[in-house]
Amino acid sequence: MKSGASDPFADDEPTQSDAESAESIDEDEAEPAETDTEPPDSTATPEPTTESTTDEQDSSVTGLSRDELPFILRREKVKDERPEVHQLFVQADTHERAVEAERDLEAMLDVDLSRTDAREAIYLAGMANLEEAADVLRRWGYDM
Repeated sequence: MKSGASDPFADDEPTQSDAESAESIDEDEAEPAETDTEPPDSTATPEPTTESTTDEQDSSVTGLSRDELPFILRREKVKDERPEVHQLFVQADTHERAVEAERDLEAMLDVDLSRTDAREAIYLAGMANLEEAADVLRRWGYDM
């Protein structure tokens, strides 16, 4: 890989084990806390903690859990929640029609679509219409 180039398949975010390792190092290197010689004031009210998870913050603001949000809103990157890779080799005509279909979908929805979202939606629509897919296969000679 060229100098300065980034790996498009690398995880940009630290994993949970990376975070745990960093926390354990911080705890090991931290100096011991000084102990108070006076008893704590029993009339003082404890300060509320500000630590909460992102899911808790999201649900308190919207009233929805992360799983209840639409797919496009709950992800940070287009590849989130897409662990499977389907490599597809297509004929030149199929490629041209796919690009045109992606543009048509953008116009229909009046949004900029990611190519990944458009292709998966088209793929799912084909699965919902298997008779039409069978017709294509018959034209290719599968019924001979």
